[in-house]
Amino acid sequence: MIRLRDFVRVEDCYFSAVGYEHSDGVKCLLRYVPSDDGDRIDRWGKRYRKLSHGEALKYHRFREFQKDGIFVIPHSKIDEIYKPDEMLAEVCKRDEVVAKVADFFRLPKMGVTGSRLIGLNEDDSDVDFVVYGRKNFELGRKKIAKGLGSGKLKPPDLIRIYKRRKVTLPFDIFRVHEERKLNKAMLDGIHFDLLFVRNDESTPIPEKKGKKLGIATVIAKVVDSSYAFDYPASYFVDHPKIKAVLSFTHTFVGQAFDGETIEARGVVEEIEGERYLIVGTLRETQREYIVSRTLLNRFNLEDEFKRWKAKAFKCSSDPSSINLKSEGDPKYGGITVGR
Repeated sequence: MIRLRDFVRVEDCYFSAVGYEHSDGVKCLLRYVPSDDGDRIDRWGKRYRKLSHGEALKYHRFREFQKDGIFVIPHSKIDEIYKPDEMLAEVCKRDEVVAKVADFFRLPKMGVTGSRLIGLNEDDSDVDFVVYGRKNFELGRKKIAKGLGSGKLKPPDLIRIYKRRKVTLPFDIFRVHEERKLNKAMLDGIHFDLLFVRNDESTPIPEKKGKKLGIATVIAKVVDSSYAFDYPASYFVDHPKIKAVLSFTHTFVGQAFDGETIEARGVVEEIEGERYLIVGTLRETQREYIVSRTLLNRFNLEDEFKRWKAKAFKCSSDPSSINLKSEGDPKYGGITVGR
């Protein structure tokens, strides 16, 4: 069974699996392709380069498998599957960096994904460490908190992460959200991310593609953040028209918690009769976002956020926007994009 964060090889290219449902083909992103001038070298000396989401969609191969911004590869085309948990012991033998991180966590169900899983990492590549099951993941976050408190771990280099992800939000707003997530840190100079994968847990998160209704901004209270570190990161909200805000970019996992008021901008989709706000329609963040207004208020960053929005959204209207405001009920702040 292929699931989220597994890698698959098709011919000489590597894809990362997204989502959990792959009955009609493996849903994935094209990540590494052969290149004569690539900066990644596999164990046989072949050169590769890493693709951004946009580059992957323009790549000349596998176009027949593109669908809704990702690739859906028939199972018959898969040449090899790389499972983070099943291959962890093997990776640790050849990668002492991964071995150090694994030794720090020592959790019952864990693995490593990304470039280190498939042997295409650079010397300074981050460790994308996977933990299976919600209880294990929360235990991992507690270990990070304890490690930061004892000095065993160092805080992550947020400026480096901010630049690499090309985040458009102001850095201080990015920073206050990241500092409380406890899903990344540094161990002996090694940057690592802690990533969650479900382990037989049920979920109300839809995986089907919905009907796009337009772009919107929603302000609402989070009533259930249990799936804030899942894929997609999900925030169920108290809103008359939007059931949940879903994010497909790692920048916005763990962005808000129960009882907080969020503001989010993205694309509204109707899925099985329910409306969801989808944030992160591309892997790299553009002008879509999720912020905790509660957190901004706590750190006196509301004015900075307003200035950023005024600059980022200069136009007064967007022809594809929809208005989600609940007339007569001032507690809901659904607004039309650009306003």
